Amino acid sequence: MRAGELAGWLAAAGVADAAVSVDAEADRAWCVRAVAAEDGTADGTADGTWEVFWCERGGRFEWTRFDDESAACFSLFGRLVWARLAASG
Repeated sequence: MRAGELAGWLAAAGVADAAVSVDAEADRAWCVRAVAAEDGTADGTADGTWEVFWCERGGRFEWTRFDDESAACFSLFGRLVWARLAASG
């Protein structure tokens, strides 16, 4: 799964669009994004790593780094779908 596909898969599973921010930090949302290269560019990553975290008031919570985009997206997808299912029943 790629970051550009994540929102569609989450919507199909019934997860609200506002719950996730792809490629940017957004307050009160789960964020998945490429780790910026050392020179500050964000056109991919220097080493291919991605991060997933909950952002609130500028803080990063439950932060995790992944070796590739797919692993980051699947991790966040699983977390959010599991939480939605657990809350519904």
